Amino acid sequence: MAIARWVRQLIVVCAAIVAILHVPPAVAASGCPAVPPAVVSLDVPRFYSDEAGTVVDAALKASHAKAVEPLTQFLREVVSDADHAYTRSTAKSQAEAAECALTWLQTWAAQGAWLGTMSTKQAEYQRKWDLAGAALAYLKVRPFARPDQRQVIEPWLQRFADTARAFFDDPTHKRNNHWYWLGLGEMAVGLGTDSPRHVDVARGIMQDAARDIAANGTLPEEMARGQRALFYHVFSVVPLVLMAEMATKRGEDWYALGNGAVHRLVQVSASGLANPETFDRLASVPQERPINTRAGWLQVYQRRFPGRLTQSLPEVAEGHRWLGGSVTVLLAALAR
Repeated sequence: MAIARWVRQLIVVCAAIVAILHVPPAVAASGCPAVPPAVVSLDVPRFYSDEAGTVVDAALKASHAKAVEPLTQFLREVVSDADHAYTRSTAKSQAEAAECALTWLQTWAAQGAWLGTMSTKQAEYQRKWDLAGAALAYLKVRPFARPDQRQVIEPWLQRFADTARAFFDDPTHKRNNHWYWLGLGEMAVGLGTDSPRHVDVARGIMQDAARDIAANGTLPEEMARGQRALFYHVFSVVPLVLMAEMATKRGEDWYALGNGAVHRLVQVSASGLANPETFDRLASVPQERPINTRAGWLQVYQRRFPGRLTQSLPEVAEGHRWLGGSVTVLLAALAR
């Protein structure tokens, strides 16, 4: 009888401990959509049909888009709310939008989003792109965050950045445009979590990029992409311009590294967008059309250096989920 009573008491105590330790998944703040389950591990297919990464396979691309859809939807919701925290008409509605973004970020942070196993290189690439988007969105809404939200989100962002960084420790993994995009995520984490260590990583990546950019502004690794050389030059411009702009908040001029390497890259990329035949000649192969102008870099660069680009350029979108949403809002957040 004594043993039975002891067992019953032990069960009660254990149940109480479980009840105390169990933290139910966070629900969205009032008026926000419910937060979906976090994606922890990824198995994402590559979408090129050739080893050099020059020919996109439509079927593989569709499979890739389906695999990353939960991540796409998560970031689209978060960056939209982060932008609304600045663009809505009243302080109350801005705070409500920020709370939605923070709730979603806190929920996924608590569940260890993106910290699991990446089964393919493409999954690793996806992780570091999404790192940039999540960290830049948080940078926007951090002024609205409560201490309890910061205590969950900021350590997670740092782990997110460290885990994404570890992939590049393997010397067989190229440090090309993917390396630069990691740098953008590291910089956003550094500023958003007050982490000099992550800013140092970003600075080192920017220095690598400055060394990579040739005297004529081209990137050898991206010139090797054949018909997509122009695409990948512009894709490289985006994180490098944003990193350099963010560095100005710390009083550092990363635009000047490598004797103005970023300026050279911007110039040759802008020339290619204005006249794709420029890259047809540089790459010795016709570039794919239509040309993808990517997003954000032009608004940031022209605001910092008005009149420096004289080419007639196609329209460039001002925001993307991997940029944390609108770069106009990002500049406003950095100026706070």
